[in-house]
Amino acid sequence: MRRYWKRIMAYDFHKYLASEMALFEEKFKSLVEGDFEYINHIRDQVFRSKGKQLRPMLVFYAHKLFREELAEQAYLAASLVEIVHAASLVHDDVVDMADMRRGNASIRAMFGNKAAVLAGDYMLTNAFLKAYDESDSQLLVMLVDVIRQMSAGELLQLQYANNTQATEQAYTRIVGGKTAALFGCCCQCGAYTARASAEDTETVKEIGRKIGFAFQIKDDLLDLDKDAVAGKTYGNDLKEGKLTLPALYYLQHCGQEEKKAFFEDLNRISELHAEGAEDVSLLEAMTGRILASGGVAYARQKAREYTSQALELYRGLDRFNEGFEQLILEIGENPA
Repeated sequence: MRRYWKRIMAYDFHKYLASEMALFEEKFKSLVEGDFEYINHIRDQVFRSKGKQLRPMLVFYAHKLFREELAEQAYLAASLVEIVHAASLVHDDVVDMADMRRGNASIRAMFGNKAAVLAGDYMLTNAFLKAYDESDSQLLVMLVDVIRQMSAGELLQLQYANNTQATEQAYTRIVGGKTAALFGCCCQCGAYTARASAEDTETVKEIGRKIGFAFQIKDDLLDLDKDAVAGKTYGNDLKEGKLTLPALYYLQHCGQEEKKAFFEDLNRISELHAEGAEDVSLLEAMTGRILASGGVAYARQKAREYTSQALELYRGLDRFNEGFEQLILEIGENPA
C-alpha cells in the first residue's frame, strides 16, 4: 500500500497542465481573498499545503476533452471546487474531532471548533457569490448540488459509524455522496465550461464518479498501513468508527461471535479516540483480522473495476487526452 501512495505522490500529474496550473495558482489566490485579516489568517492555514490539486486538474482535463484552450470559466470552476473541497475538510475535521490534517495541525486544533465551522461556511458562501457574480446559474446549481450530496453523505457516514447494520451498499451510498460526488462535479464542470453536449457532460461526470470511488477505496486501504505517508494516520477510520470496504468485507465473512467481538473492540477504540487516547495493540489486532480476511484484496479488485468502468466510458467518448487517461490509471489501477 505504501508503494501505491509513493507512486501517486511521485507521479507528475501537472506535467500535461504546467502552464494552466501556474495560471490557476494566480487566479485562485485572488479568488480566496477574504474581507478582513482574521479570515485571511485562517485561509492561509487552510491552503498552506496545496496537496496534489487533483480536483482542479480533473476540471481542466475534462474541459480539454472538448476544447484545448481553457475558457476563463474553467479557471473559475476549478477554483470553486477546490474551495468546496477545502471547506469540506475543515468541517470534516470538526465532525471527526481530528487534530491533524495532511501532517499539520487541523484548523479546529489551531483556532477551535467555532472558528473552523464559521471559516468553512465563509469559504462556501464566498464560492456561491463568485459563481453568482459571474452570472453563471448552472455552475452555481452544480456547486450547490454537490454540497448537498456531500452533506448527505457525511450524515449517512455518521448514521453508520459503529453500526452493526452497516453494509457495502451503505458504504457505496456514503462514498457516492462524498468523494465520488465531488470528483463527478469536477469533471461535469470541466465539460460544461467547454460547452460540451448535455450527453457528453453527463458521461464525463460519471467518469469522475468512477474515479472518485477508486480513489476513496485506495485511500481506505492506506488507513490499514502503518507505514503510510502523506499525512495519513494509521487506523484513523477505525478510531472514528468508520467501516471502510476492507472492514465490511471482513464483517460479511466472519462468524457472529467474531463480528460481536469486532464491534466491541470498535466501540472501545472509538471511546479512547474521543478521550484523546488509543490502544495500539488493540488497533493492530483489529487491522490484522481485516488483513487476514482477504478484505484488502477484495477492495483492490473493486478499485480496479471502477477504474475499468471509467476507462470504458472515457474511450467511448472517442476523444483522446493523454494526461486524463494517465490520471485515471495512476489513481485507480496500480495495486496498493
